[in-house]
Order: sequence, then structure tokens, then C-alpha cells
Amino acid sequence: MAFQIVDTFTGKVLSTYDTQAQAEKAESRLVHEPGENRYEIVAPKPPAKKKATKVEVAEDVEEESN
Repeated sequence: MAFQIVDTFTGKVLSTYDTQAQAEKAESRLVHEPGENRYEIVAPKPPAKKKATKVEVAEDVEEESN
């Protein structure tokens, strides 16, 4: 899993880290202005689970011909 440090003003990814602890340590070293949240750590999204779909089998209907 890769944790990313993102600049919230520009939306660009500044760096990528393997663990959240590494990302937090690197983010704490960045310059922060008072009252601003310029950088954020973005966690990876878990993979979407596939939903089971129920398939209905249509019954064959025989038509009588005259």
C-alpha cells in the first residue's frame, strides 16, 4: 500500500511512502503556515468488492402453432 503526501492547493502528489508512519514523519518536516492545512496524507483506497449478481434463468415458453 502506498501513502501519498498531497499538496491541497495544487492537488499534486509530492511523495509516496510504504507506511503511514513514514508519511507522517515526512509530512511533519514540511513547512506549515499557522491556520493552514496545505498538505495531507492520502491513504490508499481498498479494492472494491465484487457484488454477487443473481442471474435469473428465463424459462422457455413453447408457443403452439395453429
